[in-house]
Amino acid sequence: MLILALILRRNLRSRTLKMERLWVYPVILVLLAGTAILHASPPGPVEIVGLVVALAVGGVIGWYRGRLTHITIDPATHVLSSKASIAGTILIAVVFAVRYGLEMAIKTGSGLPFSLPVDVAGITDGLMLFLVGMMSVQRIEMFLRCQKLLAEARGGGIVA
Repeated sequence: MLILALILRRNLRSRTLKMERLWVYPVILVLLAGTAILHASPPGPVEIVGLVVALAVGGVIGWYRGRLTHITIDPATHVLSSKASIAGTILIAVVFAVRYGLEMAIKTGSGLPFSLPVDVAGITDGLMLFLVGMMSVQRIEMFLRCQKLLAEARGGGIVA
């Protein structure tokens, strides 16, 4: 909880945004998740559907998170800065709460009204792909918005 609180506090501060570096973190996540999934036993059909759903849900949440991030540009220097919105920060807190709730329910074997047809490794892979989808789509959304802001700044109009 303390780490989550520190992350959330840090996200609410404005930071310089390096548009050309937005691709680095998603690539690292894709490589790590791909390596982990390839070294595991082959997933069954139910697990494959679950992995695709996890990736898609992560992408949707990432898009919302990217849209909720405040991006501004300095009119004189064209330096970009970003600041997470309160709604985006609450969204991350909800995702963490759901994840830990699911983890506790799986560990205790109670709390779920149904049995899961996958093992813990499948759930871990799903959470990894959820993170990959969320971070990648968030960064893509932010990159596209940065490009638009820079184009408008160079053309004379500034959008904050």
